[in-house]
Amino acid sequence: MEIEFRSGFVNLIGLPNSGKSTLLNALTGEKMAIISPKPQTTRQRILALINEPTFQIIFSDTPGFIEQANYPLHQTMNMQVRLAFEDADVILLVIDSTLPCNLSESFLQMLKDSSIPIILCLNKTDRGKDNHVNEIIPFLEDYQLPIKSIHKVSALQQTGISELLEDIKFMLPVHPAYYPDDILSNRPVRFFISELIREKIYQLYDAEIPYHTFVVVENCKGVDEKKEMAIIDAFIFVGKQSHIPILIGKQGSKLKELGTKSRLEIEQYLDQKVYLNLSVKLRKDWRNNSTFLNKSSVFQ
Repeated sequence: MEIEFRSGFVNLIGLPNSGKSTLLNALTGEKMAIISPKPQTTRQRILALINEPTFQIIFSDTPGFIEQANYPLHQTMNMQVRLAFEDADVILLVIDSTLPCNLSESFLQMLKDSSIPIILCLNKTDRGKDNHVNEIIPFLEDYQLPIKSIHKVSALQQTGISELLEDIKFMLPVHPAYYPDDILSNRPVRFFISELIREKIYQLYDAEIPYHTFVVVENCKGVDEKKEMAIIDAFIFVGKQSHIPILIGKQGSKLKELGTKSRLEIEQYLDQKVYLNLSVKLRKDWRNNSTFLNKSSVFQ
């Protein structure tokens, strides 16, 4: 008997810092999304594919839903979460099990209004003493969300991942593959390089600096040709003049550290030697500029 091929879109939804990006990386076995302990690290949807002889899973990592979306940037991020309901075959609702269930009424209503089946994924369950699983499950069940199954996982420790994947495969519709089987993501190499640099910004800088920066890769030579050394020019844009000296550091020390750590990460990602040139530029108050956000590479 011939096995029917299954293919579909599985969209990860949740609050900031629930571990969606770490879970995406664990599910795909690749570094498809950057991670940091700071909330709001993910700003835009990223498609990541798993291709096997009998199925294709198209995962979509979305920004964490922000209840108080005060900036146009936050509103744009929330819009991407809402758009994720339009093409999903399965919703993977990721919740941090170390915290009490603090999903807002509007977020819960968004889930309830959707007819898309939900897999509830309770993440970070390896932290036993901080576990709120016994409170979260009945709360969500009482709200009558269309939850089809529940999984307790640790994306960081990669426990419960194989069982979750099996459940996801079972819930995919019978459908031909949407993408060629040699595609891992819909994003170009430049996007991932810029994200790796931004990840290091989140790791190296405190306070508001990471939230007021975005990265654009201007030139990326030698990557496609797999030359001995790739030459990459990238701009780090900041929203305030006062952020420039903080980002650069005394005698350029902080920017140099950022460049070194970013280069090493990019070399590992590309499996190639890299010459990385980082520059800092000012783009005043870019988070509040809706026109800029819609047209710029920040959300392309």
